[in-house]
Amino acid sequence: MIFYLELEIGEAARHGLNNLSDEEMKIFFSDIRNIYSLITKELIRTLPLNNDLLRHLQCLHPSMRLSETSHINLMNIARSFPQMNVPDDIDRISAEWLVYQNEKIPNEWFEKPDGYHSIDYYWKNIFTLKTNSGTDKFIALAKLVKCALALSHGNADIERGFSENAFLLTDDRSLLSDASINGLRATRDGVKFFGNGKPHEVPITKDLLDSIHDAHSRYCIDLEKQRQELLTKKKIEEEEIKKDLSVEKENSLYDEQKYLHTNLTNIQKLLDEGTERLAKAISSKDFKEIETAQLLIEGGNKKLAVTNTQIVYNNNQLNQLRKKQKK
Repeated sequence: MIFYLELEIGEAARHGLNNLSDEEMKIFFSDIRNIYSLITKELIRTLPLNNDLLRHLQCLHPSMRLSETSHINLMNIARSFPQMNVPDDIDRISAEWLVYQNEKIPNEWFEKPDGYHSIDYYWKNIFTLKTNSGTDKFIALAKLVKCALALSHGNADIERGFSENAFLLTDDRSLLSDASINGLRATRDGVKFFGNGKPHEVPITKDLLDSIHDAHSRYCIDLEKQRQELLTKKKIEEEEIKKDLSVEKENSLYDEQKYLHTNLTNIQKLLDEGTERLAKAISSKDFKEIETAQLLIEGGNKKLAVTNTQIVYNNNQLNQLRKKQKK
């Protein structure tokens, strides 16, 4: 009985149990437990908790580009789509993904001052990349990514919220802050709740009038508070930068050095694979495979030259920093 009393049923319902006998209360809580069990089973059955495709799709995020598992995830996605059931396409996707991993992607393609670009904006820029001959660098990969991004997730409520935000963010209100958007959304919801969607039917109370009267003063106080917080934050950051600039720069250079050497290893693997595939393609006179292998080698050599230059520059920066630290 103690276990049953711990079930969440709401206080109103719990007070209504006072007139029940112990046996009736036991039957009631047993039914409640069965309801919770059925709900849990239904959620487990319907929610995509074990959906491998959704897990693999994470590799399309810009931050997952250099992940060790991204290539495996991508190949699983390719084999899951009936549009990509041609073996040649899957092989080309594998090669194009290696080229994509070794591309130098500008941060502006997925980052913006106030957040991140949408995933389709990022891939749109990726697919504008060309080879030295002017042809598209990614063909099969573009086909796969477009298929993946066309999948419908079916979150109607979330989409409705996005639509309301888009309605609020007009051309002349594109700089609204999160607080302003939340305020507008709260106002719209208040009108729906208190006035059935009609502003003139919202009851005018004393609290509402007082809130409107004090709105400007609260706004000024909030602006001053934000200004003080920004000044304090800026001052703290400047002090920390002065104290840790040398150490931070050294750590950054070491991290860059580690990344460059890792990148160098990946480039060498790319060149080795391209050379091996080129030799096999020449032997079998597979001109399509020759083109793919040349694409790998061309991308690898280009990246190798850039990486070697970056390593030399990195070493010079480290040497100069060590000399300054000794002084």
